Amino acid sequence: MLHLAAGELKRRHDMKSAGEREAAGREEKETRSDFRANSAGRDVSQGAADWAFRRRLVGVVAALMLIVAGLGQFTGMIEEWSGSASTSRFTVAALTRIGLVLGAIWLAWDSLRKPARWLPPGLALVGVIGIVMVAAQPKLVIAILPLFGFLTIFTSVLRAFRGDG
Repeated sequence: MLHLAAGELKRRHDMKSAGEREAAGREEKETRSDFRANSAGRDVSQGAADWAFRRRLVGVVAALMLIVAGLGQFTGMIEEWSGSASTSRFTVAALTRIGLVLGAIWLAWDSLRKPARWLPPGLALVGVIGIVMVAAQPKLVIAILPLFGFLTIFTSVLRAFRGDG
């Protein structure tokens, strides 16, 4: 009888453990579905907040750079700080250019998050390679621009015939 009681206790303990394991598994599944982790292990809803924060940060940095460039140009503040007129002009020009580029990125932020559907996939890579080649050898622009135009038209026509676009 003692042997039966011990067996019954063990069976009930195992059932309780299985029940607890099942409940824990359900809780874990619910937690996983609520968390929806991305590849970095962070909450996906957190990613949207990060994108919004980064966009605001880029806008603020762009505005600050343009304001400092304007102050440096019109008040001579950077020339006093650097001690040289050429350094001041260089700094104002750099702040203006970087501020304008950051401002353009701030304006285009939402469209940067998704690729342009009208642009053929390989054309962006060809464009970047073309920009690098023109930066290295500016005379190549005479050959690269028509080639880029031809590739744009050719890939667009191919996509239209394939039915991708």
